[in-house]
Amino acid sequence: MASNMKRVRFALIAAGVMAAVSVLVAACSLPTRISEIVFEPSPPPQPVVHTPRRMPYVPPPPPPKIVPQEEKPRTNWAAKLAELPKDESGGTDWVQALSMKLIDPKARLEPMPGAPKNEMEAVAAEDEPQELDLTLELVPPDMPDFKATYPHLPHTQILGCSNCHTSIFQMQAGADPITMEKILAGEYCGRCHGKVAFDPGTGCPRCHLSMPK
Repeated sequence: MASNMKRVRFALIAAGVMAAVSVLVAACSLPTRISEIVFEPSPPPQPVVHTPRRMPYVPPPPPPKIVPQEEKPRTNWAAKLAELPKDESGGTDWVQALSMKLIDPKARLEPMPGAPKNEMEAVAAEDEPQELDLTLELVPPDMPDFKATYPHLPHTQILGCSNCHTSIFQMQAGADPITMEKILAGEYCGRCHGKVAFDPGTGCPRCHLSMPK
């Protein structure tokens, strides 16, 4: 009895399997239109795009062309200074160089391009170059023979007014207690004379006109 039941169960399973196989075979042989209704159509194939592993090579731009600039010859200032006339002591006679038009000094230094103006440049910008033909006489008390003569003209041909006034000299005559001791110590006229102008210790007749040369 039990063996009969097993045979019947096996027969039923085999019949079910055969039926399923026959349905699948029949579905594959159906017309295209009927298969599209029964089964969902597969999506169309998508193109496969692969990203490049590295960026394509781009050649660098050519380097800029460098044109060598011709170097200007440097001025030999020592040789230029040696060509200027000399005074009795062998120093440069700037007044004679001016009269011979061997030099043409500027009244002020020009500021660097783009540089902010500092206080000295602002003062120099307001100090317009002007030649002043004015001669002052400085007479020491009780010593008229040692009268000193100061000509503005050669000084204002080289310097602007702000170089001396009012940091070295006051604008009023007789306001500065000028003595030879202070000049030889580097004050007043000694700020330039003895350094870039004639030595006051050896060029006495240049200022004291009444003294023999």
